[in-house]
Amino acid sequence: MRNSLRISTMALAAALSAACAEPKDPGERVWKRKCAACHGSDGAGRTRFAENRPYADLTDGKWRHGPGRDALRKLVAEGDPSSTMPPFEGTLTPAEIDAAVDHALKLAAAKAPGPRP
Repeated sequence: MRNSLRISTMALAAALSAACAEPKDPGERVWKRKCAACHGSDGAGRTRFAENRPYADLTDGKWRHGPGRDALRKLVAEGDPSSTMPPFEGTLTPAEIDAAVDHALKLAAAKAPGPRP
């Protein structure tokens, strides 16, 4: 009985610890899961995968499809067949796509020298 209680307590502590490590912002959660591997946690594209891919850096002001929210949302949903950007429509919910787009724009605005859309 004591071992069972100890195991249950340890499992609960591990679950709570994992839940606390998860970002509270839904956009940051999606970003961490689906975007950071290529674009980096800060959106600067300094990842091994993004080497020599000029549009992986979302903080430098160079946008292949335009910096507007609508253009970015379309890119995230549909992907870009001429690049390595995959489509996320069907993989992510519309709300998750919106959250990821909002987070990407936040990252871009945080590093940009002037106002961004």
